[in-house]
Amino acid sequence: MKPFVVIRKLEGADNLQCQTVVKDFVMAGAWDAFVSCLFREITLQLVVIVWAIMFIFFGIPLLMCCVAIPIVVGLILFTTYGSYFNKANELAIRGGNKLCWVAEMYEPLVFDGPLEIDRFYEDVPKVDKAQLSKMRRKIVGTISCRSHLILENSGWIYRLAVSPRYPFAEIAEQLIIRVLSNAFDNQLFTVETVTSECDECIREVYLKLGFTLRLAYHKQIVGNTLKVMKSLIGIDPFEWNQNREQIKVELEN
Repeated sequence: MKPFVVIRKLEGADNLQCQTVVKDFVMAGAWDAFVSCLFREITLQLVVIVWAIMFIFFGIPLLMCCVAIPIVVGLILFTTYGSYFNKANELAIRGGNKLCWVAEMYEPLVFDGPLEIDRFYEDVPKVDKAQLSKMRRKIVGTISCRSHLILENSGWIYRLAVSPRYPFAEIAEQLIIRVLSNAFDNQLFTVETVTSECDECIREVYLKLGFTLRLAYHKQIVGNTLKVMKSLIGIDPFEWNQNREQIKVELEN
């Protein structure tokens, strides 16, 4: 039997696996962030500053001051991975709430072929119990939604994560759809979330489902030198429900 995924509500026994998924997902983006930082203006500025400190205060010959380059690269690497590590732990510890769903993968005990998700189920898999006993279960994705802090009767999506070893787009789409269905059932006016410039794959999934860009801004990390572009995106659950069939066809294509 081919692997399939069940999108269901978070249970108490899922917390440990969800924390692992969130940590792995966040840390998977650390390398891309590090490479992005290397080609920013602040990198050159740090090299010049360290170069000057070594030459002026320590009397190191000017040509030997080129060691400032690996020092700065190492500093950026340490800082980037440290910030991502803290972010991963913060999201993992924050945990989910009553509006938290998980994607539970059902895989055959012995499966050597390429991973292809056969289908998605909601809450309960429509599969014979005898077949289920021959499959292993594993949490591979999670998503949470809370009340919007600014807008009334609106939702805010956070803690979207999918294990790096599994197809992100397919699983993330179903998790987001589950949140939007819940928002429509509860008559929420809008659902919003925010993505950063390093989260291109996440933003593409949201836009594919009908989310629109509502605000683009820069968040300051180190003064005016190091900034990260953030994108506030949102969707009206009622409009999404009206266009649901059209979106479903586009996703299948």
